[in-house]
Amino acid sequence: MKMKELEAETGIGRETIRYYIREGLLPEPERPKRNVASYGPEHVARLKLIRRLQQERHLPLSIIKSIVMSETAAPARGFEALIGLEVAMGPLLNDGRNLAPKMLADVARDTGLTSDEIRQFAAIGMINIDRRDGAEWLNQRNVRLMEIIAQTRVDGYTPEIGYTVDSYGIYPQMIELLARRAVVGFYGRLGDKLDQPAAAKLAVNGIRTLSEMVPLMLIEKIVREVEKISASGVLPTAEDDV
Repeated sequence: MKMKELEAETGIGRETIRYYIREGLLPEPERPKRNVASYGPEHVARLKLIRRLQQERHLPLSIIKSIVMSETAAPARGFEALIGLEVAMGPLLNDGRNLAPKMLADVARDTGLTSDEIRQFAAIGMINIDRRDGAEWLNQRNVRLMEIIAQTRVDGYTPEIGYTVDSYGIYPQMIELLARRAVVGFYGRLGDKLDQPAAAKLAVNGIRTLSEMVPLMLIEKIVREVEKISASGVLPTAEDDV
């Protein structure tokens, strides 16, 4: 495609496009003839990625350059190359169920939870609410979490017997600690050993490993705790928590 078509497709002006090419953020176009430049799908995809990183992540061009270079044959190295790693992780985390973000109001309608309850779950850190175009949205993971909460109420874990929103507060606290330590350890150990695509693949494999390990460990611990109570005949109190 010609420059004019590239501008129309991406909404980015030609001077900016030429600047990105000079700075190495965008590959050189093919030049079949002198003074003729031909741009392809890779230019469209790269420009859209740059715009998304600017608008959604508010990253400076220096960091964006490190991210986009990690897709080339000469990937950036070091910590900067891993800034924006979540962008590369996104497609790898797709679980194949075609789950999509939903507006908060739609999640409330579909689950039977109230909008205020969903906001309370966000307030305790169990989910995150994204705001786009003046509306409240939940991504696919947060939608699924609210579906699970709705199912627990069907199973009998209701506010009437004490399972209020606040009773779930311990879980995001523990998960935040686990996640923070896992992420800090991941970045600390990698250093300049991997480029972004390899780091994204390793991170996603690690997430999947944790997602299998943690539930098994939790089940084991809960069963052991129940065994202790059965053996001792004593119910632990809140003061016994470590």
